[in-house]
Amino acid sequence: MVNLTLQRRLATSILGVGKGKVWMDPNEVNEIALGNSRRAIKKLIKDSFIIKKKDAMHSRQRARVRKEERRLGRHTGLGKRKGPSDARMPTKMLWMRRQRTLRRLLIKYREAKKIDKHLYHKLYLACKANQYKSKKNLADAVEKIIYKKNLEVKTGAQKAAIRH
Repeated sequence: MVNLTLQRRLATSILGVGKGKVWMDPNEVNEIALGNSRRAIKKLIKDSFIIKKKDAMHSRQRARVRKEERRLGRHTGLGKRKGPSDARMPTKMLWMRRQRTLRRLLIKYREAKKIDKHLYHKLYLACKANQYKSKKNLADAVEKIIYKKNLEVKTGAQKAAIRH
């Protein structure tokens, strides 16, 4: 077997790649062995006796499939989590969302004249004090308060009627 280390070294220099990326035609070994200058190696490259190998593929297909699966909720169990739960979904973000939702509901009720400004303020502070954990929870509380208020008005009217 002919020693082609010089030719390989020159080819790597010319092609600008490492030794492993240079392919030399095994059928033209004698022809390549004669090329002992940069000019000769360039000619061999032009004649395709020496070729720069293609870059190895690094497919992202598996990564894409994994990402799709994650969108469906797979691979996200306790064993896959790193860091605190607060890093995945900040509690502050949840708090802000809840407060904004509850405040929007209160504003809607106030504008619809369902609650007056005093009750609005009272409920606003209650929301801020973390008394209501959802819109449904707050709506139920408002209904209860309104029901009690109406009941008091009725009973008050009845008592007044009895007195007179």
